[in-house]
Amino acid sequence: MSNSDFDNEMDRYFNDPEYRRQKANGGDEEQKSPFNWDLFAGKNYHMDEIYKWSGIAGGILIILFTGFLIYLFSGLPSIQELENPKTAIASEVKSRDGVTLDRFYTENRSYVPYEDISPHVINALIATEDHRFYNHWGIDMVRTLAVPWHLLNGRVQGGSTITQQLARNLYKKIGREFSIVRKLREMITAVEIEDNYTKREIIEMYLNTVEFPNSAFGIQSAARTHYGKDAKDLTITEAATLIGSLKGVYLYNPRINPENATARRNTVIRQLNKRAFLSDTASTQLLEKPIALDYHPPSKTRRESKYFGQYIRQQVDDWAEENGYNLDTDGLTIYTTIDSRLQRYAQQAVETKLDSIQAVFEDEWTSPNGEFLDILWNRYPNFLGSLIEETDRYKNGFSKYNTDQRSVVMDKLKADEAFVDSVMRDRMRLEAGFVGIDPQNGHILTWIGGSNYGNVQFDHVYQSKRQTGSTFKPFVYTVAIDNGYKPYHRFSNEPASFKQKNGNTWSLRNFGGESGGKVPLREGLARSLNNVTVALLPELAGAPGTNRLEDLIPAARKIKQMAQNMGIDMEGVKPYPSIALGTAEVTLLDLVSAYTTFANQGVHIEPIAITRIEDKAGNVVKEYQPEFQQEVISPETAYIMIDMMRGVINGGEDYYGTGVRLRNSYQVKQDIAGKTGTTQNAADTWFVGVTPHIVMGAWVGGADRRIRFPVNSRTGQGARTALPMVGQFIKLASNDPEAPWSFEPFEPPPGFVMPERNNNFQNNGNNTGTGRIDW
Repeated sequence: MSNSDFDNEMDRYFNDPEYRRQKANGGDEEQKSPFNWDLFAGKNYHMDEIYKWSGIAGGILIILFTGFLIYLFSGLPSIQELENPKTAIASEVKSRDGVTLDRFYTENRSYVPYEDISPHVINALIATEDHRFYNHWGIDMVRTLAVPWHLLNGRVQGGSTITQQLARNLYKKIGREFSIVRKLREMITAVEIEDNYTKREIIEMYLNTVEFPNSAFGIQSAARTHYGKDAKDLTITEAATLIGSLKGVYLYNPRINPENATARRNTVIRQLNKRAFLSDTASTQLLEKPIALDYHPPSKTRRESKYFGQYIRQQVDDWAEENGYNLDTDGLTIYTTIDSRLQRYAQQAVETKLDSIQAVFEDEWTSPNGEFLDILWNRYPNFLGSLIEETDRYKNGFSKYNTDQRSVVMDKLKADEAFVDSVMRDRMRLEAGFVGIDPQNGHILTWIGGSNYGNVQFDHVYQSKRQTGSTFKPFVYTVAIDNGYKPYHRFSNEPASFKQKNGNTWSLRNFGGESGGKVPLREGLARSLNNVTVALLPELAGAPGTNRLEDLIPAARKIKQMAQNMGIDMEGVKPYPSIALGTAEVTLLDLVSAYTTFANQGVHIEPIAITRIEDKAGNVVKEYQPEFQQEVISPETAYIMIDMMRGVINGGEDYYGTGVRLRNSYQVKQDIAGKTGTTQNAADTWFVGVTPHIVMGAWVGGADRRIRFPVNSRTGQGARTALPMVGQFIKLASNDPEAPWSFEPFEPPPGFVMPERNNNFQNNGNNTGTGRIDW
């Protein structure tokens, strides 16, 4: 069929109804044209088949649309998530007087209720982000429909309401990519949020979830970070600065980009004026003000608190895991026993004294006009090399210098004067620890784990174990008093020697070499005489007069057990006689805890750092009580020991105690006992001060265990290093009328009479142990 024939046939078919009916009924054979009318008229493909294929196509479209809806709604939060939105909220460690000491978080966020947010913040948010907020139902249709118009005119302008932004902040599954699906999910969720929450609740949730500059999440953290105040105290300009930064937390960061932040803040102020939140006069005045920050880095807690915070985290981690809490996201509040005022004074005391001690320490090891620490390196020639060997530069030096010879690498590094100097100054750094405990309930009141947590995350209160030196001696004297000896009993102050099984001799002498005569126990403790302490051992071992070292082991066992009972972890400590002189390595926390037994009339209470834990709603979910308390020694023995340790501070009629500096230099007037301590090689120095309401302990030594003080030096004694920290702390705390400080003296047990020497007794000059009955 030609094209013309086809066209004629088509015209006739559509214009001649009769011809169309004829064709539909088949028509005469001779009238049929070559054109396949059967195909066109549905002879082979009837209308029901057309309907069928149309139905299939429609079904496919329905399936595709249904699938799209399923996909769309699969990315929406569930009803449960809508009713219980979860936001990562930082957990806080607080002092007993409500000061935040540390925070645990993945996002630095603190949640605050609506009423604790400055109205200036809320006004700035409404004026800038969504001025029709109170009139829409989650979607601002005027703004949304205007978006295409703005795009056509080359202006990028968002159409999201505060509620839509909240949907993105709360439900991460919605996402933030630019797509129609994401926008639809955001809009549906916003409508659901409006249906479930009031406008007030939406504002509260929004301001607690949004991110501000400098990693501050939520308005409370932003206020603390940028202005050092609570959200409720923010001024108009401060509120405008923070709300303005939401447009770009880096671009409008007031700390990093103050010019941009000022311009953006002024935009917010103009919006406040435009929306009638601010008068023309006030607006004009505020536009001229500069941005003034009081910046507190959110990533760094004060140095005095971070050590304690990590100790708290260790104490709480297991409980939190067992009970389904996440310390970084669940907004727990952990109330501790720390007093923020005492903590602050402890930090000041440690900082100031450690700096001065470091300067003296370096001066003592450096000769006049000599190189830095030249005396030390000359006295210990292998010390510097061992420090260098621990550096990364040394470890990488073999490949760098293509050698396997230690001497080659060492010579190369020693030739680098700047490197050697940095190693010496860094590794010869002194460290300190300080802790204070209330003896009546075991509450830890102060905790300084080191000089700077940012530099060294090693806590010298509970992680570091060092030899205690003479601060261990009170446990020896406690065993003696508990076994019937009195403070006035005299013991030899002559150097002693004991034979060992291998034929060697264990000999000792007093610090400084002074010796001679017989000395009362009271004076022996006050002057920290090694000879007198060791003279006690044969008596306590039940082997008076022995010169064999093995005979003293029973005494060492008694001393170890006494220290264990009073709170010191003695696991792994061998009961060697040298234990009496403080060779056992213990933590500062254990040592101070043991001393609380003396102040608490012989009852030892395990130290406690946490009182309770609250969830983010303020419900108490965990309470803490001391786990262990029992009478370890009698109240009479405890008070006698307190009185003997008073002698360390006060001295006697004809002698000075090793802690007399506490009275003379720091003018401590109250009733106080204590004990100094220095290890044999002058590597560790200690002091523990005891009052009825607080027991304070300080340790000073090298960050590296090999560091030591010059023997017989100004710094190589606990009385000159650790004691000044306690003395300065007492001076600061006791002079503050707001600090919880007590001047109450020790009270003897009811009916107690301090043992006094019977003047009728004639000392025959021999002291074998039987004298304790005659005195």
